[in-house]
Amino acid sequence: MVKKKEFERLISVAEEEGICQDVWGGRQHYLRWEAPTTWRAWEEAGLDYDSTLTFADHVGFRCGVCFEYPVYDILLRKPLALRERPLIVMEGSMLGGQYMGLSHEKSLPLIQKLVETCKMFNGDFTLL
Repeated sequence: MVKKKEFERLISVAEEEGICQDVWGGRQHYLRWEAPTTWRAWEEAGLDYDSTLTFADHVGFRCGVCFEYPVYDILLRKPLALRERPLIVMEGSMLGGQYMGLSHEKSLPLIQKLVETCKMFNGDFTLL
């Protein structure tokens, strides 16, 4: 789980390297993600968004949308400032032999179809 001190160090190193951005986010491995604990920890650390929610075994719209949306802490019963950016394609799901096992040649048309679907709805295509 990301801690505030770790995130502050990342920002410091990024600034030293000339990397400046207004919005920061990340992704947690699905085996270490827990609702709402992970979202709360990311927000407390100062991150703006999370892109954890995806399918491990295939690509697509796990959240049912291609839009960033606010998250809700069900234990504290309150909305968080953190936003979820659904992850549409994770290369490991597509190319990994234990999952879809697609070749690069078969992956490209599928990715293009997902990109076009996102465009059709003026959504965001998030790729890992």
